[in-house]
Amino acid sequence: MAKRAKMDAASSQEAKGGVKADDLKRVVGEILRHKEAASESNGLAGQHAKNSIERYNLDRKALSIITGLKKSDESKRQATLRCLIEYSGKMGFFDQQDAFSDVIEVMRDIVTKADKRETDPPKSKGDDVVSSMIN
Repeated sequence: MAKRAKMDAASSQEAKGGVKADDLKRVVGEILRHKEAASESNGLAGQHAKNSIERYNLDRKALSIITGLKKSDESKRQATLRCLIEYSGKMGFFDQQDAFSDVIEVMRDIVTKADKRETDPPKSKGDDVVSSMIN
């Protein structure tokens, strides 16, 4: 009859779950502490957003969208903005104008400023010597 090979303590531990109880408790404790800190941080961010919405009379949904866009990379942000405007036009959102709606004027102002930046780029605020070498 064949003899069973004896496992050393580490191999035996791995076979039974791979982690010691103390290590597992420590890892779970660290994860929970990080989650608690993240939760507290999220709570602070939410409170700051709420206070800012009240203080500056901001639109909650627009602020949420802008905050998400701020986290995006430039190409993704530009694509999302373009699609948002395009889809809004296709949905007829700009057709419903009233005396208090100035959305077209806001867009016109943005376009005018963008056109001006293209034709008259801002001057560098850097060092005059370096600027003269570059330009």
